[in-house]
Amino acid sequence: MFSIFKKQPKDNDPLREKTRDMKCRRINFVDDDYDGLIRDMDTDCKSLLRLKPVNYYATKASYITGVLYTSKDMSDALIEFLHIEGEKQTAHSRLYPIDKETASKLLAKVGIMTN
Repeated sequence: MFSIFKKQPKDNDPLREKTRDMKCRRINFVDDDYDGLIRDMDTDCKSLLRLKPVNYYATKASYITGVLYTSKDMSDALIEFLHIEGEKQTAHSRLYPIDKETASKLLAKVGIMTN
C-alpha cells in the first residue's frame, strides 16, 4: 500500500550520472527504421547522421526522438533514442557516446551551429 513512499532503486549507470551536468536537447527524426538504427549504433556512431529531422508542422504519428546530452565545450556527447508511436513511447535505447564532430553535424541538421 505504501509502495509509493519507498526509495526507488538507484541506477548505477556511470553514463547516466554524467548526463546530470550536461545540456539536454531533444530532436525529432523521421521514423524510417528504429531497430536498424539501434543495431547500427552498436557498431558505428556516425550511422545516426542518416536520420532526417521531422518538419515542425508535419503530423507526427510515428517518430524517433534523439535526446542529445552535451558538455559546454561539446567534448563529451551522449545520445539516447526514444521511439514514439501515437504520442506514446514504445521503445527506449541505451546511452551511446558520440564524438564532437558527429554531434556538431547532427545539431547543424536542425539549424544549431556550433564552433
